[in-house]
Amino acid sequence: MGGFGEIFRDLDRYGLGRVVLDVGTGFGETVAYLLRRGVERVYTVDVDPAALLAARRAFRSFVELGVLRVVMASAEELPFGDGQFDSVVSVAVLHHVRDVAAALREARRVSRGLVVLYDWTPESAGVTNPHGGEELRVKMERAVAYAKAMDYEVYMGGLWYKLVSHGQSESWRLAL
Repeated sequence: MGGFGEIFRDLDRYGLGRVVLDVGTGFGETVAYLLRRGVERVYTVDVDPAALLAARRAFRSFVELGVLRVVMASAEELPFGDGQFDSVVSVAVLHHVRDVAAALREARRVSRGLVVLYDWTPESAGVTNPHGGEELRVKMERAVAYAKAMDYEVYMGGLWYKLVSHGQSESWRLAL
């Protein structure tokens, strides 16, 4: 789980609501966490068809019950309505996103409340992920700059950082 346990313990502090969007299905760790936590409806998006297929298989009973929806989409263009989710979460995804500003706007747009996005710091390189420290530093600095411009709160941890928005505001409409 490479650091996700610490992230999920931090995420436990937040009230996520009944309907939550997970941006970046990946290996399904965040989906599993949200389902264990008892979220009533979980949506998860990814651009990787293999990740989506694996999630459909791993969580088939939840998909069949309508508790989990697995959707092909990018973080930059979420195919959901404004304020459709109680909250949006994402773990270890921002360093994969091409247009971080668009992803931050989209997360805030589709959430009627909380947005919590975690990603790796340069110190995590080679420890929790295969990425290089310089690559992660550049991507983190870019994400943090956009987040601050959009009034996200920024928290730095040892191996990860966190961007938090507590509610929809007009700043998601800003074109950066």
